[in-house]
Order: sequence, then structure tokens, then C-alpha cells
Amino acid sequence: MLRAPQPVDLAFEAFLKELPPEYATMAREFAVFARPRKLKTPAQLLQVVMLSCGLDQALRTTAGSFTRLEERIT
Repeated sequence: MLRAPQPVDLAFEAFLKELPPEYATMAREFAVFARPRKLKTPAQLLQVVMLSCGLDQALRTTAGSFTRLEERIT
């Protein structure tokens, strides 16, 4: 069952399009994204940071939102 994109999802996609194309390479180069575990890509890390800081969600809410979007994190 496909879900309709949420306004937050669409805003994040637009945000990613504004980043330089090499942002993922830069994240690894500067050790911002050094040990991937549950978060598999720099984009997922950015998404969690934006949910937590940008939308000022509590950590529990951020984990729940990310679980709904991608994969379960604790």
C-alpha cells in the first residue's frame, strides 16, 4: 500500500535538491557520516537532524517519525 507524500517529506526532498551534488561525498570526507548503522545514507542522517532540530521534535517523536518513513531506530 502506497502512502501519500506528506508536506514534510516534500519539503525534505526539495531541501536535498538544493544541496550540492557532492554533499554525500563531503559528509564522508569530513567524517560527519563515518559509521553507518541504522542510518544508511547521509540523506537519512540529514533527515533525522532536520526532524529533531528543524521541526523541534522530541527524540522519541523523531525516532517514531523516521520509523514511519524508513526504518526503526531507537
